[in-house]
Amino acid sequence: MDDRLRHPLMRWLVYGHVWVALAVVAQTIWTIRFLPQGDVLLRYAWAAGLGSFAAYGVMRIARARAPEHDRFANLSWYAGNRTLTIMLVALASIGAVVLAWPFRNALWPLLLPVVLLAFFYVTPFTSRKGTGYGLRSVPLLKAFLIAGLWVVVTVAIPLRIDPEGHSVQSIVAMSCMRFPFILALAIVFDIRDLATDPPALRTVPQLIGVGGARTMAIVLLLLSGIFEAIFLHQLQRTGAMIALLLAYVTTIVLCLLAPARRDAFHYGFLIDGTMILVPLAVLIGDRLQP
Repeated sequence: MDDRLRHPLMRWLVYGHVWVALAVVAQTIWTIRFLPQGDVLLRYAWAAGLGSFAAYGVMRIARARAPEHDRFANLSWYAGNRTLTIMLVALASIGAVVLAWPFRNALWPLLLPVVLLAFFYVTPFTSRKGTGYGLRSVPLLKAFLIAGLWVVVTVAIPLRIDPEGHSVQSIVAMSCMRFPFILALAIVFDIRDLATDPPALRTVPQLIGVGGARTMAIVLLLLSGIFEAIFLHQLQRTGAMIALLLAYVTTIVLCLLAPARRDAFHYGFLIDGTMILVPLAVLIGDRLQP
């Protein structure tokens, strides 16, 4: 299976980052569902999803203008749908601002660093050879930066703006439970990009090989799964804990089966989909518990 998706819906979900935006919503709801006033933060969850759609869209639209876009199916898709995607990114940005407006005083100081880091992750600037560059070019930073931004948006910020209030220690502890999960997926995606990433990136699989990177990702998933299971066990949510563990096992299997090449369906849909699967499993487990 190659990197080109043939069904229009799948192209929008994967190339258009609709699936990733829904994953941001799911991950954020996973955080706030354990809060007494979690319903108040649902606005933020959808704002984060729309903002992520806009952020990924801006990065892809910028890179789609570089000569390198012909080598990647998603960039070619953005180049072919440039006008429509620009309009949707603008609408998503407006929608994110409207939804997040009630939290504006607490939110903007927290989001500004995230927006700047996301913008400079892959800047709209290119070298004379037409290659895009940005913070992702810093050796070893790529996977850790992605995981850090995801955890800040989906865990740290909703806890910080929660009306109940949470200590810095609680926010750090919750973030540390989720960070290994996202980092593991980012490392697996680095395995996918091994053939196209320049050696100067010095990603995890470039440094320790595909086998070592895959092992590191599995260990991180096991750590995250254990932390999350202990957390749910302490809350006496046995059904959710069992469902979560099954979702983590599914994630581990998908990561073990992930090919060391670009495969839009396996990576863009299945592995990215685990960020939706795990919160969904927790919700289902909660509902089925007597």
